[in-house]
Amino acid sequence: ALQCCSLEFLDPHHEVKTDGPDKVKRSERWNSFRLDSAFWTPFVDQHHTESATIDSSEATSSLADEEPLLKQANNFELHSNSSAVRELPPRVLLSQGSNKYIIVLARSPEGKQWFVRSASPEECGGPWHANVADALLHQLQSLGYTTKVMGGGRIDFVKNEDVEHAHVFGFSYGFGKGDHEQVAAIIEENTDIIATFDNSDALY
Repeated sequence: ALQCCSLEFLDPHHEVKTDGPDKVKRSERWNSFRLDSAFWTPFVDQHHTESATIDSSEATSSLADEEPLLKQANNFELHSNSSAVRELPPRVLLSQGSNKYIIVLARSPEGKQWFVRSASPEECGGPWHANVADALLHQLQSLGYTTKVMGGGRIDFVKNEDVEHAHVFGFSYGFGKGDHEQVAAIIEENTDIIATFDNSDALY
């Protein structure tokens, strides 16, 4: 919805009485009007009030707020732990329903591994892609791996007695758009789930 918040205009021209024919005089009076608030102002104020009560370590409301988690997600500094047992977590873990996902690249001296996670806000502690990534990044880094989130989007995962199907689409504001074709391939390589994907930019 649109709302005009500022309006400026000249007064109408007016007639000037003279001994001869009436003349029209151009107005020089400039009118300026501006609204102090718009119809959406109460909603914005409510959002700011609610955001002020959110623990920034658990949830984020903008790219600026996500900065700590994004720095961690893009951190390639080696967390050395030579004595750690390299028991990697599952390559793929998906939550049923339509949820945000991330794809993570983990590196070690032995090579690299790819991981895919999707989770609901209740499961990962927040509504953002960074929340989905947080637990996996901590787990991999504790094993001595360097990690980077390579993108994200959404996965619509349906599981029933007849079939398990995951559809990969969308994008992440914080991490960028994941390689949905690669994600679908990783899912099928590591699970019995049938995976499809849609690279349309309009989907979120």
